[in-house]
Amino acid sequence: MLKRLLLLLSIGIVLYGMICFGSSSYADSCSSDSLYTSFGGNTATVSVSCTTTTDGSRSTDGSESDSSGSTGCFKTDGTEVACWNGEYWWSYTLHRYCKVASLSADDPRWNQHLDSSGNPAGTLYQCLLFQDENIYNLLNYLYFWADDTPVTPPVPGTDPETLVREAVVSLGLHAPEVGVGAYVYPKYEDWGLSWWVGAPMWMWTNNDDDLQWGNHTLTDSDGNLTVTATVTSTSIAFDPGNGDSPVVCDSPGTPRPWDPDDLLSHHSPSGCEYTYMKTNTLGDKDSRFTVSATVTWTVTWSSSDGQYGTFTTTTTSTDNPAIHVGELRTVLVAPK
Repeated sequence: MLKRLLLLLSIGIVLYGMICFGSSSYADSCSSDSLYTSFGGNTATVSVSCTTTTDGSRSTDGSESDSSGSTGCFKTDGTEVACWNGEYWWSYTLHRYCKVASLSADDPRWNQHLDSSGNPAGTLYQCLLFQDENIYNLLNYLYFWADDTPVTPPVPGTDPETLVREAVVSLGLHAPEVGVGAYVYPKYEDWGLSWWVGAPMWMWTNNDDDLQWGNHTLTDSDGNLTVTATVTSTSIAFDPGNGDSPVVCDSPGTPRPWDPDDLLSHHSPSGCEYTYMKTNTLGDKDSRFTVSATVTWTVTWSSSDGQYGTFTTTTTSTDNPAIHVGELRTVLVAPK
């Protein structure tokens, strides 16, 4: 019995040294906490608790991030290591594979780390002494306490931009509705939408529908990775349908209601307009220009692993107005 106790004490001292002093280069200080390791039906108690701090751009949980968006995981000597080992991630600060410990609030390992209400404060990390989780399983777990919130590297195979793009698809942006300042003139309904050569034709889309033109903020998660993105309509390009270059506007345009007293030469307040300089085939009701529109959406995103980026996506109109462009002629009538 005495030999067994001496053996347990020796193992406890060795483990204590491995935990506190072996990790001293990755933690600021160690204080009393409880680590329980069971083996052979007996229990040895080892005290350890380490408080970690941020080293440069590396967070206290150990994940490494920088402004370039790198998600590589490294040892202090620069050697690259896998970011994940099963459910454990590589902690640069603790220099081990760790995970957040699943411990009840009354677990003695929370001693000295409770708030004024008696609830656990900070984070307890369960770390692997050996990189292989299955080696010496009974002696393979170390516990560290830190006053931080863990930020883990992304799960292997998870690409943040792909996650953002999937969220944008789920948003369900609408095809823009094309509005044009052409009219179906009374008594000439069989000509459909008509406009006149040399007069500015206003163009717009429906900004009452924020999925046609608007601004959105998205958040999505996959495992340990969380992304946030803003999706903003930044331009709309109207194709007049006659072979000319599209008219690009940075606003949704201004609707022009029917007003027979409004001057044809009146310009759009938003500047989003097009002036046809050639007519369709005169006298041919089927000779028409089809106007279409494409909205460009700019997506700016960032992820919990420090990556960020910008890309664009577009939506294109499907129900497009066809316009017959004619000409107005002045007829002089002799006074009676």
